[in-house]
Formats: sequence, C-alpha cells, structure tokens
Amino acid sequence: MNKFALLAPAAFLAAAHFSPAQAQDELIYVAVEPCRIADTRKSAVGVIMANTSRNFLIAGTAEDMAVQGGVVDCLNPKGDVSPVAISAYILAVPADSSTSQGVLTAYPSDLPPPPSGSGSTVNFAKDQIIGNTTNVTVCVDGSCPSDGELAILARRTDEHVVIDVQGYFYPPTLIPGYEIVQAAFATAGSNTLTAEAICPAGKKVLGGGGSLAVSSWFLDGSYPRPDGLGWRVRYKTSGATFSATGVAWAVCAKVN
Repeated sequence: MNKFALLAPAAFLAAAHFSPAQAQDELIYVAVEPCRIADTRKSAVGVIMANTSRNFLIAGTAEDMAVQGGVVDCLNPKGDVSPVAISAYILAVPADSSTSQGVLTAYPSDLPPPPSGSGSTVNFAKDQIIGNTTNVTVCVDGSCPSDGELAILARRTDEHVVIDVQGYFYPPTLIPGYEIVQAAFATAGSNTLTAEAICPAGKKVLGGGGSLAVSSWFLDGSYPRPDGLGWRVRYKTSGATFSATGVAWAVCAKVN
C-alpha cells in the first residue's frame, strides 16, 4: 500500500504550471511515495493510438489501478476531499506501432485537448523512452467522466504511457504553504538548452519539471541541482526548429 510521505501546501500555483486550466489559488500539496497509477503496456486496452486521448483515474484501489496497468493501491491521502491537481512523472514509451517523434499532453478529462503546438507534457523522438515530472490540473467532482479525472493525448504516433503519481494538490486551507517557483527561458539558434528554477532563500527543492511552448524539442533531462537549491531541465531539438521558449519550475520548502 502506498504510504503518505508529507503534508504541506504549495503557494500560488500559476497557470504556467498547469495545462490548459488555470490554478492560481493557494493549494495544499500532499506528497506521497511514488505510486504507479497507469502503465498502458500492462493494460487490456493497450497503446494510446495516434491523435487520440485516454482517461485515467488518479487514485484508487489495486483493483481500480489494474484496469490501467497499475498493480498496487494508490489511495487519495485525503479521501474525503478531491484533489484539483497532481504532481506526476509521466513516461513516454514507444510501441511496436510507433512510427515517429511525438508529444504526450496531459490535461483535465472534462476539457477538450489543448490545440496543436501547446500543452506539451513529454516531447519524444522516434524510439526514445523519456519522461517528465509535471503538475497537471485534473477534473473535479461533478463534471468528471467515469473512467478518470486525467486525460493523456498522444500526438502524431501511437505511444505507451506510464504514470507515477508523486503528490496531490487540494483546495486552500489555513496551513502555511509550500512554494512553487517558476523561471521562463528562451533560446534561439541552438540545438540544446538548459534552464533552472531557483528556490527562495532558506528553502530546498523537493521536485520540479518544465514545459515547452513548441513540440519540436524533447526533454533530455529533469533533475535537482547538486546543491539542492533548485531544479534543472535540459532539452534538445529534433532538428525541425532551433528556437524555443518555456518554463522551468521547482517545488520548494523549508527542510530541517
């Protein structure tokens, strides 16, 4: 059974961290031991076909998760309160039927997919296995499809997806907050870029990620700085374009 590792809030989660819905209120962040809610390689439905989306439950019993390819309980740590967003590591894995580079886009299941060229969660090259840690707004009670609060769209080619939830975001309370910081970046005339988001003084990084405004670049690395004071992301271009803009972000908190 999944154990709950930490209870703490995340302050002012700006729209840039979530796609496509905006989430700007102070939220409570509850970190959990990473729990695999989905692995399409092990589900009966199988691969996500090119230019189609699939919904996924973000929490549930091992029986619930098994339908999606999960194998253990991934329970909502605040069972009586529905999360409004999750932090998750989303991994793109090529299928036998994959034919090209592509993009995985995560978004709330009650909304239409973001338009092409926006809302990129994981950019992958042909035959590449690569993932990204990201925050994603999810569908909230009352409007959600029965098959899940989170949708994943596979653009351009068939692709498998693996989803490990790392934490849940809940509506505001009076508990003082964690902080998610963001740093915009841009590059031109280059085939690689590295960007980082730095934590405020006195705080350490607990996680992070990044997002790009173009789909022709792919994530090449996502990791904490060696000093623990921020989060770095590294991207490479597929060769289609040599300019890119995006945002790096870090989850920061005081650590004794």
